Amino acid sequence: MRRAPVALPIVILLLACREGAEDGLVAPLGAVPLVDVDPDPDAIEVSVIAAPASWAFLPGKPAEVWAYRDGNAEDAAARVPGPMLLGKLGDRVTVHFRNELPEPTTVHWHGLKVPARHDGSNVSQTPVAPGEGFTYEFTLTDAGLFWFHPHVEADAQIERGLYAPIVVRGADEVPVDAERVLVLDDVKLESSGLLSPTITSLDLMVGRQGNVLLVNGESQPRVEARAGARERWRLLNTANGTFFNVALAGRSLRVIGWDGGLLARPYEVEALVIAPGERYDVLVELGGAAGDAIELQTRHYDRGHDLPDPGPRRLATFALQAPVKAPAPALPTRWGEVAALPITDATPRRSIRLGEQAAAGPADEPRFSINDEQYPAVTPLAIGAEALEIWEIENGAEMDHPFHVHGVFFQVLDQPHLGWKDTVNVPRDATVRIAARFDNPGTWMYHCHILEHAERGMMGVLRVGATK
Repeated sequence: MRRAPVALPIVILLLACREGAEDGLVAPLGAVPLVDVDPDPDAIEVSVIAAPASWAFLPGKPAEVWAYRDGNAEDAAARVPGPMLLGKLGDRVTVHFRNELPEPTTVHWHGLKVPARHDGSNVSQTPVAPGEGFTYEFTLTDAGLFWFHPHVEADAQIERGLYAPIVVRGADEVPVDAERVLVLDDVKLESSGLLSPTITSLDLMVGRQGNVLLVNGESQPRVEARAGARERWRLLNTANGTFFNVALAGRSLRVIGWDGGLLARPYEVEALVIAPGERYDVLVELGGAAGDAIELQTRHYDRGHDLPDPGPRRLATFALQAPVKAPAPALPTRWGEVAALPITDATPRRSIRLGEQAAAGPADEPRFSINDEQYPAVTPLAIGAEALEIWEIENGAEMDHPFHVHGVFFQVLDQPHLGWKDTVNVPRDATVRIAARFDNPGTWMYHCHILEHAERGMMGVLRVGATK
């Protein structure tokens, strides 16, 4: 069966929508799947083009952006976020990428365990020049929510609109009435609706701060949903520096998955802090009745440097329609297959120190470092193949820093939940311990995912399989 003309029906069949539900919401709010032209059901072949485009973050006020478009979809326009890569465990993926931007770029597959030469990072690939292309090839080895974006001048290129979600389905999905991919972002706009060219010293210090919040490229969208529905929301924060502290008025969020897939055991929260680069899967019991409206908000999170509290801010409104007809089935008794890594007192430990220094004067920029070194003048870490290590990430700075490692998942120690992460928030004046088995050989990067920080030095290099 050829996927290209029937991509959307296949997505519907893959959804774990409970029997009797009248509609499984597949890709609402603009998360449109890339067209796959490979007839093999276990292979995906797509085309992604990065190009200048127009996108209206505010109704009737188009902005000049850089965005991804689907090279296999006839007359497809570039969009923010870009079209979604959708697949299942074990799929072999080929991505034909073409750069139609006026400057070099790459594609980094954030969270996917790809071969190092296809990671799209500063150390794994020569940037793709304007008018040139590159073919990325990898196999989907983990189920979950991931994303792709540039790793060259990332603070500027992602802010312009170059990012898109990735969903990889596993063998067992959770029974829901609807599934949504909610890509969270913010942009700094002029009154005209155009992207602001102004970068303040505060933007550099804490990460660029937008004045308009976005859900899948829209400001405060109104979304239809079924009263009484159980929904699975896959939440992704693509912002340069903004932390989202999401909450749903009058309802709790059941967290079932992190960056690397389902947790061993879910947990419930009233609000969920999502740092830049992080992903969370949550179940929501909407309840209510037709005609009700439920507001998804982000609340203030104190991440340092005395950022002001603007109060709760609306992200989206869910307008409840006619209720679902079928009763909700029981939730699974077993969730993710996550075994704790075999940590002992003899497990090697490595110290990672995050540092920041305010600008010395009006003409200077703040400095960011790891172990007192600023990328690219860094000493690569040498890690043996299959080595198990504990990293003690110490943040003595005055603000939180989300820490991302390429090519591997890790477990966060000293906390009650067991799951896999590739990005973790390290609070100010705190130390976070992570453990990882470095089973993906090659040269990789690790860095703060506040993009202004990474591009100004808070980035390092590790060589897995290297001799210590």
